[in-house]
Amino acid sequence: MKKFKFLVKYGLGKRVGRKAFFIANAVILLLTVIVINIPAIMSLFGKDEPQIENITIVIFNETVEPNLTEDLSRSFNAPFQGTDFYLFSEIDALDVDQFWADGEQNVLIHFSGNIAAPTVTIYSKFPHMNAGFMNIIELQIINYQIGNYERPNFSTVLAPDYEDPDQGMMLGSIASMLVLPMFILITMATQFVGVDIIEEKSTKAIETIIASVPAKIHFLSKITSSIIFVAIQGLLVIGYGAIGVLVSRLFDASAAVNLPDGNLSLLSYLAELMPNWPSVLLFSLMFMIVGTLFYLVIAALFASMAVTQEDYQQFQSPLMLMMLAGFYMGIFAPMAGGDGFLKVMAFVPFFTPIVAPIAVASGLLSIFETIIALIVMMIFLVLALYVVAPVYRVSILSYDQTKFMKRIKDNFKKAFHLKKNGK
Repeated sequence: MKKFKFLVKYGLGKRVGRKAFFIANAVILLLTVIVINIPAIMSLFGKDEPQIENITIVIFNETVEPNLTEDLSRSFNAPFQGTDFYLFSEIDALDVDQFWADGEQNVLIHFSGNIAAPTVTIYSKFPHMNAGFMNIIELQIINYQIGNYERPNFSTVLAPDYEDPDQGMMLGSIASMLVLPMFILITMATQFVGVDIIEEKSTKAIETIIASVPAKIHFLSKITSSIIFVAIQGLLVIGYGAIGVLVSRLFDASAAVNLPDGNLSLLSYLAELMPNWPSVLLFSLMFMIVGTLFYLVIAALFASMAVTQEDYQQFQSPLMLMMLAGFYMGIFAPMAGGDGFLKVMAFVPFFTPIVAPIAVASGLLSIFETIIALIVMMIFLVLALYVVAPVYRVSILSYDQTKFMKRIKDNFKKAFHLKKNGK
């Protein structure tokens, strides 16, 4: 056990203590803060939106307050509001279809019920302004100083053909937001374990190590140190995300930035688009842990068969192609409308770690289906460990430089021959 701990600590120290680790994390921190605050940054450097000169608001009033329209006009255009372009008028009949078709009317507000607790329905061609409309309406009703006052019951209605371009863009970016950090961390972990084994093997240090500890312990120590490395890096990324949110709060407090609905943080906007984010985050972490273990087992196998760094780069190509395939599926399948294809690929163990979280976030997988995909991935991981461990024992001390497929075939044959004979 002491030797196992020493190998884990030694392997971890070689990666975490290097300058490259600190430089890489400085870059990741900068990129994380920038990505989280993309909406605020775009508002600072983007083109100014054309100013709205006049907004025509029509009122359909079914309450007993006769002066409601005039009072709202004064409230909306009050000096402290800093606006004077709200044009109010009152209509006698409610015709929603005519309102949407009328190019001159921008907002229709329908008041019904008791003025002390009215029901207010807002039909708006400027949905991003609805929150401000509600605040002013509520303040106006409070000014009436009505006894037994209750907050108005607000509801909003969008145009039948309304499509929010910002929301469409943000939904399209959810895939990359989920896939990219997972892909980077898994890639770093596989490179970590592969380079570590190759360094020991190319310098012949592996012979001394295996003479002191069994190959199985060496194999498990490499997997463990890589997982700890991923955990450390993952916690750092979460910390960088927290820093990015703090920066977004600074943008929020700045008078130079003014975005609709206060969505200055990409994370806050995503939280609105994806209300089930806690379960998505939980399953994403579970898939990443199990998937990283699986990829590490395969990477350790390929590294044990390689002799040089160039050799390992050739051996790991199939693994990297699988990861890249999952990465591109996660990004482009939702954009191309390939929901069925994405759902099927979520159950293929080679692609599950990256594809499944996207399917969960998109609502393609139910909780039950997600658990099944996770169980299948775990079973596949156990089978990979069962198959790889004896092969690793044979190949770690082998310096055979035959062709790729022949080397794999020979090592598997030797491993299972030894296992069959109980050695």
